Amino acid sequence: MPVVGIPVARLRTLLGREIAPEELLRHLGHLGCDVEGFTQLARVRCAACGMIYEMTAQEEVPPLCDSCGARLREACEELPPLEVLRMELLAVRPDMFDPGGLARALRGYLGLETGSPRYALAPARARLEVDPRVREAGSYRPWIAAAVMEGIQLDEDTLKIVMKLQENLHWAIGRDRKHASIGVYDFDRVEPDLIYTAEDPDTFRFVPLGGAGAGAERAPTLREILERHPKGVGYAHLLAAFQRYPILKDRRGQVLSMPPIINSEETKVTAETRRFLIDVTGLSERVVSRTLSILVTSLIENLPGATAAAVEIRGPGRERRTTPDFTPQEMILDPREATRILGFEVTPEAAAGLLARMRHDPEPLPDGRLKVRVPVYRNDILHEMDLIEDTAIAYGYHNITPGLVPTFTVGGERAIEAAAERARQLFCGLGFFEVLTLSLTNSEEHDRLLGRPVSEDAVRILNPVSQEQSMLRVSLLPGMLDAFRRNLTQPLPQRIFEVGLITRLDTSAETGARDHHRLACGLVAPRASFEEVKALAEAVLREFARQAEFTPYDEAPFLPGRAAEAWVGPDRRWCLRFGEVHPEVLERFGIQNPAVLLEGDLAVLADVAGE
Repeated sequence: MPVVGIPVARLRTLLGREIAPEELLRHLGHLGCDVEGFTQLARVRCAACGMIYEMTAQEEVPPLCDSCGARLREACEELPPLEVLRMELLAVRPDMFDPGGLARALRGYLGLETGSPRYALAPARARLEVDPRVREAGSYRPWIAAAVMEGIQLDEDTLKIVMKLQENLHWAIGRDRKHASIGVYDFDRVEPDLIYTAEDPDTFRFVPLGGAGAGAERAPTLREILERHPKGVGYAHLLAAFQRYPILKDRRGQVLSMPPIINSEETKVTAETRRFLIDVTGLSERVVSRTLSILVTSLIENLPGATAAAVEIRGPGRERRTTPDFTPQEMILDPREATRILGFEVTPEAAAGLLARMRHDPEPLPDGRLKVRVPVYRNDILHEMDLIEDTAIAYGYHNITPGLVPTFTVGGERAIEAAAERARQLFCGLGFFEVLTLSLTNSEEHDRLLGRPVSEDAVRILNPVSQEQSMLRVSLLPGMLDAFRRNLTQPLPQRIFEVGLITRLDTSAETGARDHHRLACGLVAPRASFEEVKALAEAVLREFARQAEFTPYDEAPFLPGRAAEAWVGPDRRWCLRFGEVHPEVLERFGIQNPAVLLEGDLAVLADVAGE
């Protein structure tokens, strides 16, 4: 997990009380934070773009600036060291990635403030028009939300906090900018109204953050930014499939940013900035809206005196929205359910007090339940169980009296797993190497290359990420052949085996499909023959079964007359299939030497062995 450094002095200031280091570490641990401890960070500032870098004693100054690409070691300014609290980012709590958000949570946990913070929202300061082109397939990044912040007072430390919070939210909620990306601009350099549109990457130009010059003749095209700018190179894959790239610009045509890649040089934020314009673009309206709310409320906490104002969003047709939306989410908590889950009595009054310390607004209902208003910055509260977890955190897991469970059982190895281990030892003893092949496959590789019809009982993936992984396997044999194909340059003979699961449709199963345990092995050699694979089959049967009946098998992928099946038990259950692979199948896989394969039902063999 990424590690963030929280400035200790600012955290204490925003907390509003002195707190000993040991006490701070203890409370953060109770809140679920993974804290590394306190340390001193060396700091330098890029002379080209102003980006501040923080390094531990073991780290060196990076050779290049990630923001603008300048040679950082040759053009940087040393800043005074900073004492920080290093902690891993808690991905489910992006509202605690910064000193303000962390202090807000601690004030509630310590009882200094309870209930949900109230954030005022001034009337709209700007209007933003959404061009329908951004919602077309060729330039698809359809959702945008925005806000204006006023009364900003920045210094080097607070500017760094803003920049780090932006990047941390990119990681936690935006999934590295794929689902949401953030732009922060100097609003005094912007001429409202704004337009969110899409432009031709080969003709449209602007100067990206850290770029030199302002003339159109010196500005790179959008495609050149992706090819040359450090941020463009790093995130070019997000726009690779588009014919037009998203652009946010103002009424004069001045570019603010190319989401989700880079902001413009003309609207960059500096220590002299007094008003922010913030936008969030992405693929989901909920993710975009929630990211903006978390960022704005965290900035209000970090920048005393700062206030938020709305932006009116006008989309295609009659779509009208005002962002950000600070309306709390309403959920229901049943204290009786919390008592059952947590193992100690949770009365409505106690639950209300505990949830208030976690910065919720609980309200008792006549039936004994609580209506809970969840603050807008809590992205992790999705279910009543999340409120129960918050109740437990506020109560303190360390305060719960440990107790023994009322029922004790003795664990043991499942029979099928014991049989799997037995099969592995058998094949290893015969000189075979174990392989693990993919469970996801496709009809071409799984069926057609083996010369057999498409599997009717295979589980199909409704929306596969790749057409190469569009179904679950119903046999281990295609994986064996694929493994041989990938090792054509290795010495012969090649002996491999696999013990794994296949999946078949089954209407009697709760999920509509059922897993089956299988074993398989394969041999490629200049003289691989039916006699060798039959000897392998007899070795497997000797290990698991007393006797078996053999019958011919003439279907793909085997050569007719050179394959067989084995049946065991008084009820004559199928257990093995083996034979020489048909030359046509070998040719499709590019295998130039004879091959033999064996596949068996491990569950049947295990049952027979246990009789």
